[in-house]
Amino acid sequence: MSEVLAIDAGGTKVLVGIVNERGEVLARVRDSVPTADYRAYFARCAEMSRECAAAAGRSLGDLAAVGMNIPGMATPDGHVFGSPSSGWPAFEARPLLAEFLGAGDLPVGFDNDINACAQAERLFAAAPDDFLWVTVSTGVGGAVFADGRLVRGVRNCAGEIGHVKVEFERPRPCGCGGCGCLEAHVSGKALARCAAEVYGAERALTAKDLEDLARQGDAQALEIYAEAGKCLGRALGAAANLTNFSRAYVGGGVSPALDLMLPALRTAFDACAVRPVAEGVEVVRTKLGYEAALLGAAATAFGSVRR
Repeated sequence: MSEVLAIDAGGTKVLVGIVNERGEVLARVRDSVPTADYRAYFARCAEMSRECAAAAGRSLGDLAAVGMNIPGMATPDGHVFGSPSSGWPAFEARPLLAEFLGAGDLPVGFDNDINACAQAERLFAAAPDDFLWVTVSTGVGGAVFADGRLVRGVRNCAGEIGHVKVEFERPRPCGCGGCGCLEAHVSGKALARCAAEVYGAERALTAKDLEDLARQGDAQALEIYAEAGKCLGRALGAAANLTNFSRAYVGGGVSPALDLMLPALRTAFDACAVRPVAEGVEVVRTKLGYEAALLGAAATAFGSVRR
C-alpha cells in the first residue's frame, strides 16, 4: 500500500505525517513554527519531515509522494500568491521545499490548505458531488466542489470565502487590507479580539476560553458566537446562491463551537440564500476531525502521483 509524506503547514503550527491510502496516519510530528520568515518556516518543515519518516521507520525514498498545504492562495505546482494570515509575500514553494528536503525525485503537490481539506473530505470521507468546505481557524478559507470536481478558478483562487464582505455597519479591518471580511469577524483571532473588547484585554481570552464561557451559559460569550454565526450564515448564503451546494463542511480550530453558532447561522443563511437553493442544505462539522488538514496534504500528495 502506498504511503505519502503529508505536511500541514498551518498559520500557527506545522503537523507532519506519514499517511497511507486509507487515510491512516502512521506517524506524526507537531510543532509551533513562526511564519515571519518563510524560508526558515520551510526549513523547519523539512526537518520535521525527516523526523517523522524516521519515527515511522521509513526514509523519504520509501514514500510515493509529498503533499504540502499552504496557508494562503497557491497553485498545485507551488506558486504562492501570498498569505494574509501568515504575512507571506508571493514566492515559489517547490524549489524551496526541494532545497531543504533534499528529495528531488519525489512527486510533490501543493495546494491551498482548504482546497486540500476538501479533497480529503472527498477522498477519505465520501463527501457528495457538490459541497463547500470552510475552515474557521487562525484565518477563514473555503473550497468548492461542483459535479465532483474541485473548482479552482482562473488563478487557482476560487473559494476565498474568508474575504467575502459580511458586515457593513460595523466592519472590522482584515489582514487582506479590506474591511468587513468574514475572516475579520469569525476567525479565532477575531473571536479573541471580541472577547478582549467585552471582558477586558487583561484577561487574554482565547477562542477556546470563549467557547468554555459560552458552554457555561455566559450571556456575553453566547452573544459573540451568535454574531459570528450571523456573519458565517451570510457568507454561506451568498456561496450557496452561486454554487448550489448540498452540504457545507466546517473545520478548523473554531469548528467545535459550530453548534453555538448554528441557530444564528441558519437564520442568516435562510435570509440570504434564495428558497430553492436553501432547501435541504446541511451545515455540519467535517468528518475528518482535528487532522483534516493533514489528511488534505495527503490527498494532495496522492493527487500529485495521479498527475
